Amino acid sequence: MPTASTYPGVRPTVDPFDVRDPARVARPAIAHRNGTITYGDLVGLIDRRVAAFDDAGLPDRSIVVLTGDNGVEWVVSYLALLARRDVPLLAADHIDRLVERWTPAAVLQVGADDWHLAVDRSAPSSELHPDLGLLMSTSGSTGNPKLVRLSVDNLVANARSIAEFQGLTSNDVGITSLPLRYSFGLSILHSHLAVAGSVVTTSTSVVDPCFRALMLDHGVTNLAGVPHTYDLLDQAGPEQVRVPTLRFLAQAGGKMAADKVAAWAQRADRWHAQWFSMYGATEATARMTYVPPADVRANPDTIGIAIPGGALEIRPTDAVDTMNDVMDDTGAETGEIVYTGPNVMLGYATEHADLAAGRTIDELRTGDLGRRDPDTGFVRVVGRLARRVKPYGLRIDLDDVERHLADAGVASDVAGDDDLLAVAAPHTDPTRTVELVVRATGLPSNRVVAFDRVAPRTSNGKLDYPALLADAHAAVAVTPLDDGPGDRQGAVQATFAAVLGVDSITDDDTFVGLGGDSLSYIECSIRLERALGSLPSDWHLRPVSELAADRAPKRLARVDTTVVLRAVGILAVVSTHMRLWHVPGGSHLLLGVVGYNLARFTMPIADTRARLRSGMRTVLRVAVPTLLWTLAFMALGQYTWHTLTLVNNYIGPRSHAGNHWHFWFIEVFVHVVVLTLLFTSIPFVRRLDLRFPYAFPLTMLGLVLTLRMDWADLGDWYNLRFRTHAVAWFFVLGWLIQRSTRRHLQVLTSVIALVTAYGVFNNPRREYFIATGLVLLVWVKEIPMPRRAVAPIATIAAASMWILISHFMIWPPMKDWFIVEVAYPLTVLASIGVWWTFTHGPRLVRERVVPAVRSRPVAASNRPATSLV
Repeated sequence: MPTASTYPGVRPTVDPFDVRDPARVARPAIAHRNGTITYGDLVGLIDRRVAAFDDAGLPDRSIVVLTGDNGVEWVVSYLALLARRDVPLLAADHIDRLVERWTPAAVLQVGADDWHLAVDRSAPSSELHPDLGLLMSTSGSTGNPKLVRLSVDNLVANARSIAEFQGLTSNDVGITSLPLRYSFGLSILHSHLAVAGSVVTTSTSVVDPCFRALMLDHGVTNLAGVPHTYDLLDQAGPEQVRVPTLRFLAQAGGKMAADKVAAWAQRADRWHAQWFSMYGATEATARMTYVPPADVRANPDTIGIAIPGGALEIRPTDAVDTMNDVMDDTGAETGEIVYTGPNVMLGYATEHADLAAGRTIDELRTGDLGRRDPDTGFVRVVGRLARRVKPYGLRIDLDDVERHLADAGVASDVAGDDDLLAVAAPHTDPTRTVELVVRATGLPSNRVVAFDRVAPRTSNGKLDYPALLADAHAAVAVTPLDDGPGDRQGAVQATFAAVLGVDSITDDDTFVGLGGDSLSYIECSIRLERALGSLPSDWHLRPVSELAADRAPKRLARVDTTVVLRAVGILAVVSTHMRLWHVPGGSHLLLGVVGYNLARFTMPIADTRARLRSGMRTVLRVAVPTLLWTLAFMALGQYTWHTLTLVNNYIGPRSHAGNHWHFWFIEVFVHVVVLTLLFTSIPFVRRLDLRFPYAFPLTMLGLVLTLRMDWADLGDWYNLRFRTHAVAWFFVLGWLIQRSTRRHLQVLTSVIALVTAYGVFNNPRREYFIATGLVLLVWVKEIPMPRRAVAPIATIAAASMWILISHFMIWPPMKDWFIVEVAYPLTVLASIGVWWTFTHGPRLVRERVVPAVRSRPVAASNRPATSLV
């Protein structure tokens, strides 16, 4: 019902989730990376957004296409539209199709920190039924013009029901582990608002260390996911989401294998948490059934019972007369699952006139076939009546896919399940068929198998969809990897293969999962930027398929801050050594970046052996080139065995007159990374680090800071600043910076960086330079810059280790031949040449001498086209 606004000049608004309840004013409502917004703050933001929409000329009671990523701005915009009694039409892609089909009054695009409302003043006014509150698509991302019409009462009823069976209270904290534009994701927001709880907003993947940091920082009590969510966690390590405050895990959005349900339920029990298996549909607002946590392990293959306020019926249907298993051995009859409850939609909308209609259905015929267990009352899904599947939690209408192919001139028959889509399209190149299906559905190409032949038929002449699907599953195991870079997905796979030296790459692989580290990160990002355009900040943690599907063109490129600092740091080192500009401190700044990147890329790996392997690969990529370079120049009398063994900073000569101290940074790098890897592989230490992600490195920083004091100078105060024990604190400070995920932690870490850098070298210029770089890393994760600047900066950063190693032998003759202003860039270019020769030269030779043919074109035959090995 209407309520008064707290913002002057704003009309009375509706408040379906009671966010204006005075008792909530000081309670947290929405949390994000940089802090928390109370309900009082949220009300003010909503009112200001309503006023802004009014000022922009948005007509009353309008259809508004809402698109954007999870975040505070999305939540505020969505609640403001509901408050104005507008009708949001939630969209992910195919926005042009939606606008063309439904002629909304405006399109509202929401970013992380801003929003843009484009009002179409020429759009015809739409007659909307008073009960209509929200429009959502029915078929994932296929662009089906059919929409689900939901009322605000639907939203509230389902939210309260979910809160009841999950036992949500005002102390619960959810997290947007799914897109808010998706009915399951939106139900997380609704159900927590309904009980005065709070929600952490993020678009970060569940396997991103930042996601875990948010869970820890904000005390998240529950996590929801589709089957693919839990597949990712199985691969990355389930411990990623184990936090002390976790109360339950929930799964819906597609069928999850019974053994996986049982395994996760058992895991939840070990964590002293609950597991909710659920079943739902957009047409039911979100949820229809759940399995009580106490019964999940004994009934992992069921969808359970109806949610509070709802009812399930197993309705006999003629469609099962042809089935051999109409009844099971308990006598339970098979029929269509039919749901009734206050959360059932008003109806579908296929044309504008439908928007003015009221309720046209009172029950939801799900299209799923089920049986009710006579002993437990739980329902099991045993088949489908409708031709819909849910890979990746996206509902795909198979008839819709056939229509899309027909529009493209391809006659086809499509079968599918929650793993694969199988397409029989005679007289069409299977590769083209796969591309068309991927474009229509948004699915990764490894979930589509195409045949250049007619579909099989049963003995009575009917299409045999199960046989077509079985052929696709059988073909997957024998299909060669399509490694061509012709599309975005192929470009990602080709980049990972080239840079990481991995032959077999699936669409579910990630950069980190394939062994990527801070050294290969830069080269991969350069290549991917060229192939894909702007990259998301968490690209290194996204699966190949998701990374390839991300399309977010931007005017300016955004370069990772660590990349910029590596380039600036190494340029400062060379400049100082050549006495062009005296900018000391570059190496110490780079140590902070090393700590940051180890915490970012290596520490999140859950498996201890995998973490050690990944870290040691990074160490070897630094140590081996240094040793080879040292050996080469030992023959010329330039280095000694102290340098070769990487222990010169402890047993070598004190004097810097020779070349003994050239590689002190490499020595420190190797020492601190190896020691950190070994130390954190101790189970007790690892648990401490996971339990206290900020406090642990903060404590370590306090301990190692004591090692830079005079008592630890080993009788050589001058070289203290070059010895591992005395400068390890830079590394640990970088580790701490990476864990500073909330505003108050960022402030604290900035103060620590400034205080600890002050006076440590008795050289203000060096100290200011280091502190500025580290504080920048605290607050700025990406730096916008013109695209033309990206390649040179990223190349210098990628070559930074080789520049450090080689410039000592390059710059002296350069200064002899040229003035220093010319010798400096030539030294950098020559060092980059050394880097390229040693890193790319061998691969280039291999490719030209022994070309590796790892893919073959798919012939127009019965062979399928797929990129899944």
